[in-house]
Amino acid sequence: MDMDISIKSISYGTDEYERSIDIRNEAFRKPWGLDIRDEDLTGDKDMDMFGGYLGNVMIATIFLTQDDEETARIKSVAILKEYRGKGLGKYLMEYVEDIARKRGYKRINLMGRVSVEGFYNKLNYKTISEPFDYHTIPHIDMVKEL
Repeated sequence: MDMDISIKSISYGTDEYERSIDIRNEAFRKPWGLDIRDEDLTGDKDMDMFGGYLGNVMIATIFLTQDDEETARIKSVAILKEYRGKGLGKYLMEYVEDIARKRGYKRINLMGRVSVEGFYNKLNYKTISEPFDYHTIPHIDMVKEL
């Protein structure tokens, strides 16, 4: 990765959390004319939220939560458009996968857009569902054994 990125924990309700909503909105909703702030985001408070920072500016998000005792879930992998394709996504994924391993999880689930299935395949995630629409965008369920 050719950027000096740091990853920091985000606390629900803080300014950093508000910034994470903006990043997710830019990446996940605005291109399709939607607004993430129209959704119920209260579930975020039960997740471990992380921001990828370039200097003091958050440019990416990744969240970790639990599906069951052996299974973690990665959510909200969002990188601002101008910072994509530089290895940041892989760095964020490996960072959170390491946390999941240390917590004793055996696998990680995620729901990803069909358009980034290849990215997750390169990180050894396997597709386990047929495509389905989520907020009008084709998605798939994926899993990785840790």
